[in-house]
Amino acid sequence: MLTRKIIYILMVTILLMTGCRSNKPVAPRFFLIEYPSDPPESDTMKVLPYVLELAEVNINPAYASPQIAIREGEQELQYFANNQWAVRPVQAFAGFMEQYFADNRIFTQTQSRFWNVQPDYRLQTLIHNLEVVRDRRDFYARVHLEFRLETPDGERVERYVTDNRRLLESRDLNLFTIAVNNMFFEELNYFMGKIYFGLSPAE
Repeated sequence: MLTRKIIYILMVTILLMTGCRSNKPVAPRFFLIEYPSDPPESDTMKVLPYVLELAEVNINPAYASPQIAIREGEQELQYFANNQWAVRPVQAFAGFMEQYFADNRIFTQTQSRFWNVQPDYRLQTLIHNLEVVRDRRDFYARVHLEFRLETPDGERVERYVTDNRRLLESRDLNLFTIAVNNMFFEELNYFMGKIYFGLSPAE
């Protein structure tokens, strides 16, 4: 009888210990918005004789925190509990753009701030949506953004708005992040192509 009690106590103890182990907090995972390591080559172009200022990136507050958003319904936005951006999107997209213009010398100078130089143009970047979208069993990466090229006094020269979705093979935030990086690069590169031909001096 005593042996049965001991066995019973041991079994209960093992079950409790197993349950405690399974309830350990899940380690957070961090994801990067960053310039692609192997971007497509852009067409070789002459440098435009202008100075471009990169204005601070403006992001919808719903997507500006380190939390990664998932849209489950038309008006329902949730956030992944243990998955976050390694760098806040505002800083991440700013660094992305600085790297783009360092690799692609489109203007004589391109910086986020000028102290002794008056820029000829200012590039405004607005992120309206940055999210995983769930549609039944499918998952999409969504980047809804806007680029505006303006003069220093705010006069609009060119505006481009795009709401881009890309189907993910699975619910994998690595795939989501890759899609976000690629879509942002493609749209920025497309807009710069439009700007280049619009601003190129007549020969």
